[in-house]
Amino acid sequence: MILKEARTELHKIINEYADFEIIVRQRIADICAPHCAVCQRVCCRPEYCRENIDSPFLNLISAKSRPDRAFSDERGWLAPTGCALSAGRPPVCYQFNCNKIIDGLPTDQYRYLFKVLSNLVPYIGKRSLGTRHLVEIMDPAQLRKVSLKRFGRRLNEARDALHVIQSFKEPDFSKASSLAALSRVVPIPRILAE
Repeated sequence: MILKEARTELHKIINEYADFEIIVRQRIADICAPHCAVCQRVCCRPEYCRENIDSPFLNLISAKSRPDRAFSDERGWLAPTGCALSAGRPPVCYQFNCNKIIDGLPTDQYRYLFKVLSNLVPYIGKRSLGTRHLVEIMDPAQLRKVSLKRFGRRLNEARDALHVIQSFKEPDFSKASSLAALSRVVPIPRILAE
């Protein structure tokens, strides 16, 4: 009975994670697509995409929202319109942002908010089992050792930070609750804290 409840809880959290990831992915795409669509140097690499296949956790996530094309050894999950994965992308896909995108943001506040946005999905899986990120757990049986309570808490913290990001037309760094939600994911740079 306890094992069945744990599986149900894991299933619920996987669905919530996938739904959250899709929202974050779209928000990032809104910012990056104008730059990426005209870029001559594609930063996506099949070796990065491979983590989606190798990681049992990412594999579970992407199984919830099946890609519309198959993985390719030459192009990974990259399709003519961008990444074919709507969920289950490796953390590096969110964390890497080229200088053209960063430099195109109008202020230090926006650059910070974009950095937080780019780290929301990876934040959820940090230190899930000892020092390992959730996507680094390669034995599917070890996924059962992950604290679902901790995973759920980090997912909620990431949601709080996303809410802060989405609620601002102009970033308001004077609200303590906003700062706390954002700084859990990425420490506030000194230039913004002053």
